[in-house]
Amino acid sequence: MRSSKKNSANAQKSYGDLPKVLPAIELHHGEAIWVLSRLGYQGAATKSTFYEYIKSIRKLGSPFERGKIRRPGGLANYSYCHLMELALALTLRVYHVVPDSVLGEIIRYRAALNHHYRLAYAERCTGMGAPVVVEAIGHRPIHVRGVFLDLQINFSGGKLVKFGPPKRLSPVEALAIFAERDIAARALLPINLSLLSERLVSATLRAPVVKRGPRPTAKKQRCRKPTFSRSQEYD
Repeated sequence: MRSSKKNSANAQKSYGDLPKVLPAIELHHGEAIWVLSRLGYQGAATKSTFYEYIKSIRKLGSPFERGKIRRPGGLANYSYCHLMELALALTLRVYHVVPDSVLGEIIRYRAALNHHYRLAYAERCTGMGAPVVVEAIGHRPIHVRGVFLDLQINFSGGKLVKFGPPKRLSPVEALAIFAERDIAARALLPINLSLLSERLVSATLRAPVVKRGPRPTAKKQRCRKPTFSRSQEYD
């Protein structure tokens, strides 16, 4: 296994047009639904069914704390972290439903997870997420990059028995977990959080304007210029 600057350059090809610094994102509910659908979370469900399903998750306190919608009148604006929380929850669906126990733990660890989401984008090809190459005789090299997230989830008898604390992993650490025999029965292995963040930001930048609800400050602009510094990004 090795890493190199050349691999780092190759790793950025698929999402090389994304801003280097995470942009400030502000979407309305309908626009957020479009992004999540674009990421494949709607599946075979109708638009209205998926719309109502996201609203039901909101009633349980995700991605907004109960009673604390950012806009007056109950009309929400979704930030990057709000969208990442929903995307994570939808990734963890079992039989098309997020178990309430899992959603509750995501809410419980929200502050830590928000930090992980930001770092996953900032270090998707550098730092903790720097690419590595796995080579084996007779096989093509495997390139792995990005910050991974291990929620340390375990189920027993259909019930959640362990969740967290959420832990960030480098590609090497994630590969080591995938290879370990003693975690074969775990419900969920590490998620490539950087890849999820790239896909989400890419979809957000292409999101159409949805007339329903209040408009962002800049017309037809889905992302504003970043409002935080790199030091703030890791608070």
